[in-house]
This record gives sequence, structure tokens and C-alpha cells, in this order.
Amino acid sequence: MPRKTRIEIPGYHHVINRGVNRQNIFLCAEDKQEFLRNLNLARDIYQLTIHSFCILDNHYHLLVETHLHNLSLFVRYLNSQYAIYFNKKMNRVGPLWQGRFKSWYVQNHEYLSLLLRYIEMNPVKVELSAKIGDYPFSSSYFIEHSPKSELLISSLLHDKDIHDWLFPLSEDNISQLAEFQNTKYEQKDDTFVQKVQIPLPDYFLSVDGLNGRNCSIYAAFMDGYLQSDIARYLHLSPVAVSRIISSERVKRELFNSIRDKGLFWSYAPDIQYAADKATLLIETALKYTDLDDIKTVIDSFGIKRVRKVWEDYLKNDSRFKRLNYFLARIFFNLDVEASDFAGTNKTRGDTLRLLA
Repeated sequence: MPRKTRIEIPGYHHVINRGVNRQNIFLCAEDKQEFLRNLNLARDIYQLTIHSFCILDNHYHLLVETHLHNLSLFVRYLNSQYAIYFNKKMNRVGPLWQGRFKSWYVQNHEYLSLLLRYIEMNPVKVELSAKIGDYPFSSSYFIEHSPKSELLISSLLHDKDIHDWLFPLSEDNISQLAEFQNTKYEQKDDTFVQKVQIPLPDYFLSVDGLNGRNCSIYAAFMDGYLQSDIARYLHLSPVAVSRIISSERVKRELFNSIRDKGLFWSYAPDIQYAADKATLLIETALKYTDLDDIKTVIDSFGIKRVRKVWEDYLKNDSRFKRLNYFLARIFFNLDVEASDFAGTNKTRGDTLRLLA
């Protein structure tokens, strides 16, 4: 699956990053103080404003206002500096953070207000403090207890008495925040504009079979529709929709991996997975990938679909007789011998030459 374009334009951005495998990476107050020191340094280097932050045990939240196109540079520096400190302290090696950081562009003041309350409520939600402003590693604490601290200059939090408006989010507020976060943008020239969302029923017009339906479910989800909305429209359970989306994501990851290794022939280097590429993916995976990828294909498409592709495209191809014997015995539980694949029919290449 291709990475979505990160919005780097100057403005307000909500940033989150977690420890690898969701493990705790801030083990004590000293660790959190070190992260704040790096945050202060990164803010000065990249000339941005930090309006809100919250450092929990295994992740952090930031609300930053950038003035240049340098959001990624800022976060990479911040994360790398803390990773160097933590790995040295714990005598460990390897990545500390769980993949790319997540960021959302904050497009209006309503979103901004909800987001400030959401970030500052995090310690209360996980029972690290009784109320907003009590948790030492959040911006509201600094506003209340260290208003002259050089660590944070937050004009947004200083505008009003925080107790007048930093109160818990209602269920409606949480739904509003989710809608803001799911808003999609597309780049036009040098700016990002809100992407016009296709009506949900339109994703399922002229859908052919379960494979086509599942691809449409994934497309709707990636365009911002909630799993619950998709499930309700298709009369499926949310759990079923969640599993379909996970399976479709795995298919795209495997497809992209095979594509990037150059195992597809006569296709553009930026080809993307779609419902009509399912047979291509299965056939190529069976021919050229390792056992783990073959198992992934079987888990994603089912043994009957994979065996059908094998019978149609590989079984009678003399170039793959050893592979066919292996697949037949190991994956399809067929009682065959190697000699059963010795006298094979014409290959697909032979057939194409005859047709030409």
C-alpha cells in the first residue's frame, strides 16, 4: 500500500508516535524530562510553536504550529535524539518507534479546540491524574505551575483560564474529532484542499464477486469512511469489515513487495493492487516467493482460490515441475509423485506462440 502524502504545509498539526510494539519507552520521570529537553531544542532549531503536549508511558501527543515546510524534519530530529538517549541508557539496539509518526492537519478552530481538550485529557483517561492540569508532563501543568517556563510558550492555552474550557469530551465531541481526523486532503499545485468524498453506495456499483466487494470496502475505508458505516451499509458485522480491511492491507503489502523486487513482468513499476490483479498476485507469489509469502496468499484468498490458480496457470507448466510437486504435496495435500509432473502439457508460452 503506498504511503499517504503527508501534509507539510505551515499550520497546525497533531502529531503522535508510539514505542515499538506499543512498549513503554518513557520509564520514569527522568526519561520524560529528557524528551522535554529534546522537544525544547527541536522547537528552537525548526522555528515552530508548541501549543500542547502530553507524554505518556508508551507514546506522546503534540500540537505544533509550523511556519515552514519542516514538520517531518522536526519529528525525525526529536525522535532520533530521544532514541539515542534511550538506547544508550538501556543498552539496547534497534528501532525505538513504531514506524512512521502519525500526523493530522488541523484545518479549523473547532477542530483545534477539540484537539486541545483531547490531548490534555489523556492523562485523566489513563488514570495518571485526577484532573486536567495535574499531570506533570502535559502542557496544562506547565501553564498552571510554571507559567514562565522556557519549555513552552503556548498562546492558545494562555488565551483563557484553562479550567473554563479544558473539560472532558462528550461522546458527540469524540465523534466530531474522529470526523475531523478522517477528513481526506488532496494536493493541488502547492496547496492541499479537502477531498470531495464519494457517496458510500458508489463504491459498490458494478462490483464483481467477493474480491471486488472487499477491494471496494478497503477503498471506502481508506477514503475516510468508518468501519461501522461500511458494515451498516453492507449488513455486515463491524468485526467482519475489520477483518476484510486487514486482509486487503496484507494483500497490498505483499503485492507492493513483489512489484518492488521486479517479479512482475511487462507491468509499470508503479502498478497498484486491484481486484483484477488477484490472479496475478497469487500466480507470481506461488512461482517466485518464499514459504511465508505463499502462506500469506493462502490465508488472504483461501486454499480453494489459490489451488484454482495453480491448476490453471502452473500445474501443466514444465518449467515448474519441481515446484508443482512441492506445492501439490505440501499445500494442497495431494497424493502425487514427482513423476506425475514429468510429462507436462504445453506451457503458457507455447500456447501463446501457437496462437500467434
